[in-house]
Amino acid sequence: MPRLRHFHHILIGMVVVYAAAGMVLPALPEAALPPPPPRGDAEPIVVPFKMLPSNHMVVDARLNGKGPYRFIFDLGAPVTLLNNRTAEATGAIDKKAPKSFLLGTRGEGRIDRLELGDLRADDVPVIIMDHPALRALGGLFSRPLSGIIGYTFWARYKMTIDYQAQLLTFTPVDFEVRDLMKELPQRMTGPKTARQVVHAPRSLWGLDVAEVDGDQAGLGVRVTKVVPGSPAADAGLQVGDLLTSLDGRWTTSVADTLAAAEGVPPGRPAEVVILRHGIEQTIRVTPREGL
Repeated sequence: MPRLRHFHHILIGMVVVYAAAGMVLPALPEAALPPPPPRGDAEPIVVPFKMLPSNHMVVDARLNGKGPYRFIFDLGAPVTLLNNRTAEATGAIDKKAPKSFLLGTRGEGRIDRLELGDLRADDVPVIIMDHPALRALGGLFSRPLSGIIGYTFWARYKMTIDYQAQLLTFTPVDFEVRDLMKELPQRMTGPKTARQVVHAPRSLWGLDVAEVDGDQAGLGVRVTKVVPGSPAADAGLQVGDLLTSLDGRWTTSVADTLAAAEGVPPGRPAEVVILRHGIEQTIRVTPREGL
């Protein structure tokens, strides 16, 4: 089975039925646009869009010199998607390529040139399938929807969106676009590496702590040792104190406490909040250089 069996979620929320049958979505206005700026690697390019009643943005695009075709422009889509008819017409996939029983899925294809107005992207990976949400929305308008423009296109640009004027502005950026769907099987089935994080204070405090059980679990950590002559001892900390925060950070576990202590450099006073015999106290501790 193709690798896209988990893809159906990207347009969740699009399968909405509107009482707008017969509504005609007009062609995207070319004359209303400001004149495009001079072409260049870092020049912004303006592209018009239309809003569907479902609040999805729709753009016109040309694929491999053919079109224009109408697409959902989806900033949440991890891939760019074409339906089967558009993929065959533009050469994104061989017409003889087999179809899966699942939504006519045919796996991966590639667009040599994708154009939105004066904007052009080369070598865009796409997924070929007939998504039912596209058919449902496209049936409401004069022209069908051919697919979704997603991450593999828009990740190449810095974008601004003017919803009132219905204009997208793109500026090319230097960014390597990853083929997320190609990496998906390895991510799901590949070896898992346990991640270890070692916390260590940046300076000497002079106390040991341990996590607590019972009614006080989650409130803080118990001071189990105070080294004589240490910063903790000089500040007045005692064995049995319940340490609830250090330098403004909660200390509900030993890891929390060590992580908070890491942020305090030697010589800088830090407030330590404790519960002693049920009474909250704030003590200032100044850690020193040392181990």
